[in-house]
Amino acid sequence: MQSEEHADSRRESRRLLATALVVAGLVLALQFTPLKRWLYEVQLLKTWIAHYGWKAQVLFVLGSIGAIAVGVPRLMLCGLGGVLFGFTEGLITSQLSGVLGAYGAFLLTRRWAPKQWVEKKLAGSERLRSLLAHPSVGTIFVARQLPVPGIIPNVLLGVLGTRHRTFLVGTFLGYLPSNIPIALAGSSMGKESLQRAILQVSMSMLALAVFSVLIFGIRRRLKA
Repeated sequence: MQSEEHADSRRESRRLLATALVVAGLVLALQFTPLKRWLYEVQLLKTWIAHYGWKAQVLFVLGSIGAIAVGVPRLMLCGLGGVLFGFTEGLITSQLSGVLGAYGAFLLTRRWAPKQWVEKKLAGSERLRSLLAHPSVGTIFVARQLPVPGIIPNVLLGVLGTRHRTFLVGTFLGYLPSNIPIALAGSSMGKESLQRAILQVSMSMLALAVFSVLIFGIRRRLKA
């Protein structure tokens, strides 16, 4: 058990470092290479989106819900939301589409997926299965932090007959620690000012580090 905690800590540290390097590299590339032209295109796209207002956000949410329900990584869409709508609106649209997309996969599994087929697909997820043996808001929150594709907890929770409210609340809370820094990092991509972009990237990495420490502590308490 202790070795698993250390392994999780190392994985989270590597993920934090890799994310920081990738985002910082993209920000610098957009400022000092021919890719800077992309910033101009992004500004034009954001102006077009602002012209359509809430309709563009609704279209983004609906498209993201369908994509996430079938297994498209939500963090990629969360970063895109930050680029297109800025931090606040990007976070709101990404959080909404992430939760509803996960709920869609949950409902599809619960209603139509053959249980034996699902059990076979989840044969290698014993750790996740043991964590969610008795689904609660707390265990779902922790499951959302594990390094597994998001669709796996959705399917498993659908098979286990989890209460709808428990699924929604646990998923909403579980997505916040990753959506906040990713939306913040994504919003930095559309900034013309290098100083503003670096500030937002630094804030996103700080938020990710704080959330990683808090999540690790919560997981240890639940195990205890």
